[in-house]
Amino acid sequence: MRFSKSMGLVACLAGMLIAGCSGGGSTDEGTAAKGGAAAGGAKPLVVFAQANSQDPWRQVFDANIKAEADKHASEFSYEQQDAQDDPNKQIDEIETFLVKNPKVLLVSAADTSVTQVCEKAFDKGISVIVLDRDIESEKFTCYVGGDNTEIGRQVGEYMGKTMGGKGTILMVQGKAGAKPTEHRRDGFLEVMKAKFPGINIIVGDNADYQRQKARAYMETFLQSGKTFDAVYAHNDEMAIGAYLALEAKGIKGKMIVGVDGCQAEVLDYIREGKMAATFKYPTPGEKGIEIAAEILKGNAPKDKKIILPTTLVTKETADKYLADNPNLFRVEAK
Repeated sequence: MRFSKSMGLVACLAGMLIAGCSGGGSTDEGTAAKGGAAAGGAKPLVVFAQANSQDPWRQVFDANIKAEADKHASEFSYEQQDAQDDPNKQIDEIETFLVKNPKVLLVSAADTSVTQVCEKAFDKGISVIVLDRDIESEKFTCYVGGDNTEIGRQVGEYMGKTMGGKGTILMVQGKAGAKPTEHRRDGFLEVMKAKFPGINIIVGDNADYQRQKARAYMETFLQSGKTFDAVYAHNDEMAIGAYLALEAKGIKGKMIVGVDGCQAEVLDYIREGKMAATFKYPTPGEKGIEIAAEILKGNAPKDKKIILPTTLVTKETADKYLADNPNLFRVEAK
């Protein structure tokens, strides 16, 4: 899920935008500097290993987690790294974090290959808070994120009912090996198999949550001559990419559903009838920082997993959703 170079971020709350646009791979020590005690080590250290900071959902994620960390600047120092979706880079970044002896490690895994280094942190007595993407271990303190399997199920329910139980859906998948991809796929297929056997599912390729990759995949798929009635994309960026490929070929009337609900651009697509719906995937950063702050006070989280709810957004609910979520990003259409 990355921005193409030609995609520019054009609108969001000014302070949130500035906070959310850190350069890839650089250490964000803004909060530490604001707190004024990081260098001396007087305050405990909380670190965050982000999978990537490029796609719209993760830019909102970054802005929100930094804003929440700023609220606790007098309590702890905060540092963040962007792995740019490279698991080996993220492993190195976490290893570097561990040298600094943080009290809390927050991690949104590039993929499950970072599990071992997270276990290493946990075994050292560091509280590990997993955000959004699961690791393949129980050696973590708390997980915060949406329920991707349930979102997949709700997408299946919505599309199955809207299509009247008939037709063909092309599923454009996210990043291979990432748990959200597997869960959004499996929940969807579970419902389609159980409740809508009359709908044919084409399990498409992985487009890595990226608009351009999804567009290129759809362009190639259209050349196959296979027919379909609808597209389920594992995120909104890929849903937009699929739409743009169809639009370029003059193909209209396909039902397109995405996931994330973090972009004002997507709300525009829904209101204009270019997409049928999206399902909100809430960012987990604020809650993760709240838990970290409580851990530093000696208050361990009561629940091992904290699941944040989703919201269905359609043409009928888009205006209310936009009013309820004023921090959505707007990006220029390709």
